[in-house]
Amino acid sequence: MTTNIYWSPWYQGEEPYNDHFLTHYPLDNVYADLLKTKDSRNIVDNFFNCHAFKSFCKNMYMVRAPYNVNWKFLPDPNGGGTVETINPNPNIIDNSFIASIKQPSVNGSLTINYSCNWIFFADKPVQIQTFAPWMHDPEIYKTSYYVPGMYDISQWFRPFELALQMKPGQTTLKSYEGEPVVYVKFHTDEPIKINKFYLTQSLINHSKSCMNLKRFKKFRNLKNLYQVFNNSFLRNRILKEIQENVIED
Repeated sequence: MTTNIYWSPWYQGEEPYNDHFLTHYPLDNVYADLLKTKDSRNIVDNFFNCHAFKSFCKNMYMVRAPYNVNWKFLPDPNGGGTVETINPNPNIIDNSFIASIKQPSVNGSLTINYSCNWIFFADKPVQIQTFAPWMHDPEIYKTSYYVPGMYDISQWFRPFELALQMKPGQTTLKSYEGEPVVYVKFHTDEPIKINKFYLTQSLINHSKSCMNLKRFKKFRNLKNLYQVFNNSFLRNRILKEIQENVIED
């Protein structure tokens, strides 16, 4: 049996979603991308041939940065602050508005929300794990690190953001369009099929219900969130609408 994984870029509303839709890259298989650098002369002791390495890379993909960014963060001592683009290009939109300074999670360092988001859903239980692309060398992590996460994308419908923790003393962030910014690994023993879908306004609304729940109630763990989601009977409705809006096979 095959597990269907559905994905899309995610934005706060249908208008910004449509505005940014074509800026996003497709998902790329991590192993296939790394394989481009394989030294084929080494056939005896090449880690690309290692079954343990290939097992680790199974069902692992990467998402790429949709834009060039070069930002300077100017924190306010009272909280928050402003974001400025260094040497902005007058011929394109200044994209500093998609970043914000969050309440810090680490003493003495900035916590940043780079509002570049992706959302996934599955028709069977499968855990998605998101973590930094450490087998690549993206510019974005010269001054920051990615905050990883893991949850069941068949029992929770919310996007993951490019949540960044700045390294101590760092106040600038640079990233090149197309560079890998996150690895996503799907933990399942079944074969998977990746399907891109169009995110409708009603799907955005359902995802916001999941995102905003923590503002109204406290939960001890993800299992409690899954229970609330499953008891709402939204799962089948969300899955049906996603399947109706698949835009590539």
